[in-house]
Amino acid sequence: MMDVVQLFTADDIQGTRLTDPKVAISWQGLWADAGPGFYLEHLKRLREHDIQPYFMLGYINQLEIVERLIRAGHYMGPLNHTLVAIGGGCAGRNPFDMMEYVRRAPHGSVFSMESIMRTVYPLCTMAIALGLHVRCGNEDNLWAPQKGKRATAVQQVEYMVETARRLDRKVATAEEAREIMKIGTWYNSPDETLRNLGLPPNRKEGQVGFLTKYEKDMPGRGPMGSDSHPMAYCGVGPEKD
Repeated sequence: MMDVVQLFTADDIQGTRLTDPKVAISWQGLWADAGPGFYLEHLKRLREHDIQPYFMLGYINQLEIVERLIRAGHYMGPLNHTLVAIGGGCAGRNPFDMMEYVRRAPHGSVFSMESIMRTVYPLCTMAIALGLHVRCGNEDNLWAPQKGKRATAVQQVEYMVETARRLDRKVATAEEAREIMKIGTWYNSPDETLRNLGLPPNRKEGQVGFLTKYEKDMPGRGPMGSDSHPMAYCGVGPEKD
């Protein structure tokens, strides 16, 4: 569901056609065809034509779908993705949703943050501070940070650049962006893809989980506790000779 007006306030839409209830209703009824019949065929055709996909994801459950596609070999390449926090069928403005998505995003992926209207600035500022990437422009937002002041897409980009520099985050050139996103790169197996994304490998047949065993000389790990978990000796110094 792409109900982009769900989070709008009267201030957000002042001076636009969305103040007309009939127009607003038409925007409430937007849907994106994103079932398996679509995305499996789409990923196949993109690979055949050497076009790298960009994943616009609404929340954790969709990120998990992408991981399952990778583990099954339906997609084998770099993972560039955005959290589309615009409400409707997607995440909203709660920063805890963003942080959970950040926590679950593969370390080898390239993640960008997207929000809508005035929360573009605070959520994208948080993302920049965390070393992530951001999206802005008139498709998502019409306003400057100052209440009641309009902003062009160029002005919004300039504001993000200024924010990045104040937080000592370098702004990539076009060539550096292509390198970061690994444009033109493909992998040839699920294992290669998982390894490059920093994800655990697929389990082998008969493997019941990621098992550990206690080793006497393993640093930071003590004897077994009452619930069978190894006890971490965090505050215990090395034994003396």
